[in-house]
Amino acid sequence: TLVAFVLAFCMEALQSYLPARVPSREDLLLDTFGACFGALSTVVLAQLGAIDRWSQIRARWFVPHSRGGIVLLALWPLSLLFPAAVPFGLGQVLERLEDALGAQLVDTPFLEWLPLREVELEPLLPLAELVCVMLGVLIPCLLGYCIIRSMLRRAIFALLVAAVGVSVTALSSALSYSPEHAWLWLTLPVQVGIVSALSFALPLVLIPRRICAALLLLALGVYLSLLNQAPTDPYFAQTLQSWEQGRFIRFHGLAQWLGWLWPYAVMVYVLTVVGSRSPQN
Repeated sequence: TLVAFVLAFCMEALQSYLPARVPSREDLLLDTFGACFGALSTVVLAQLGAIDRWSQIRARWFVPHSRGGIVLLALWPLSLLFPAAVPFGLGQVLERLEDALGAQLVDTPFLEWLPLREVELEPLLPLAELVCVMLGVLIPCLLGYCIIRSMLRRAIFALLVAAVGVSVTALSSALSYSPEHAWLWLTLPVQVGIVSALSFALPLVLIPRRICAALLLLALGVYLSLLNQAPTDPYFAQTLQSWEQGRFIRFHGLAQWLGWLWPYAVMVYVLTVVGSRSPQN
């Protein structure tokens, strides 16, 4: 409890350096309560054997040293909460990064150093959108294949990825556009993309983990290249403003940053794993 209080106090003290945040006694008490509740929950779960049970499940399902991959897979649904211009389209940051850099470098000589695009970004064609949706579902499947042991569990996992991805995207759409528009995003190209992803993912359960890692890196390259060649439309930009102002989920940018950085974190993870030890067959 003392450690939880100290951590909560430090967190509230550091928030005083953020212009948009004001430390308060209520926040300190709630943070302390949350930290204590988490610590006590861990003790209770350990006493009930839940942690040992999870260790057994992890040993049966996943290869050794797969902690990073498990964490990334657990974060994937959270990253889908933040609305995307293309369903399952994570990591679309190029346009906003250029705008942010340009705004910071205004009235400085460094502004001329920014590389300028020869042509404006064009909206994705339906076929390109289909490919992005397909890769957006296939990439977490391939990441799971890099750490999941058996072919049957891989197949179950692929179906679970599709179900969770569709459910969370529908929730994000409901939060963004109202519940009656929860399925507005599920257009024909998106439906074909999801079915195509499963059509590729299920046969790929047979391939070794080494090849899964190579295919994952290739898929990430194509996926990020296509997404970052497309602009965001004005209606989508207005939706982002509502989220960024904390109208729906007050995570102070956590869901947004997950949506931006998740594919790049996967790329770094796979490169690290391949560089440190080759995935086993």
